[in-house]
Amino acid sequence: MQPFWKPLEEKLGKERCGGFMYMGRINGINLYKHGMARTYLNLDDSGQCYVKTDAQYRKAEFAVELAKLEAALADIDETLASIYDDAYKARKDAALREAGVSIRRIEIEPEDLSIH
Repeated sequence: MQPFWKPLEEKLGKERCGGFMYMGRINGINLYKHGMARTYLNLDDSGQCYVKTDAQYRKAEFAVELAKLEAALADIDETLASIYDDAYKARKDAALREAGVSIRRIEIEPEDLSIH
């Protein structure tokens, strides 16, 4: 599946999307996970925001979800302008190894799902 960045880029501006991974699409909702904060912004193609509750997605206020993400990033001295790239991952992995934590990374190809 090809990542669809348009809704996120329209909401944040392209320069503030470098920390996100495209995790796939479910029931018409694009799932964007922030690599540093490990939280999601879920947007449909028109930019409507959703949060996952139990086994379903419900509409949410984008400004509220964005504020939660920015607060989580501030807690780790990062911002939406921070880029989640190979250099960042290498620094994080080195810090974890230094702390005695072993690293195993699994890559999964996202796919488009519809659940009824």
